[in-house]
Amino acid sequence: MTDLDILLAKQALHDLNMAYNRAVDRADEALLRSVWHPGATVDFGYFTGSATEFCGLAVGATGGLARSFHMAGNEWFEVRGDKAVGEVYSLTLAAAAGADTDSILYGRYLDRYERRDGVWKFSHRQYLMDWNASPPRSVSWDQGVFALMRHRGGHAPNDAVYALWDT
Repeated sequence: MTDLDILLAKQALHDLNMAYNRAVDRADEALLRSVWHPGATVDFGYFTGSATEFCGLAVGATGGLARSFHMAGNEWFEVRGDKAVGEVYSLTLAAAAGADTDSILYGRYLDRYERRDGVWKFSHRQYLMDWNASPPRSVSWDQGVFALMRHRGGHAPNDAVYALWDT
């Protein structure tokens, strides 16, 4: 592979990880299903099995949250032809409706990727939790500057991101 081929592959893997985070946070099942190759597997500790089954569980869980936020941090990818491995740091914030605490998870995704028919997707994803916290909920949606912020995130298809090309 040329250096350019490797750079293009790494960009595709980055985009794939961003699509995964967006799909989970927006509870966008179609987008989440699109990031996995057929036969892909998932091991998150609380769930080990097919990516197909995981998609329904993940969207159901996220859809039941008042808010969630997945952010990718450091990314490391090693590409060898049509296969790659990666480690992606992750910060996840989750707010369950009616709970008096929030969940904060710091961890890493350990991934295997494959390029099939020219398209990079996950073939396996494992989550490792490195740290967590459950602080008391202190959100103030209607106080101070927060009350002035009219635009708030939501789930698919009502989140504003889905209308970007409509204007």
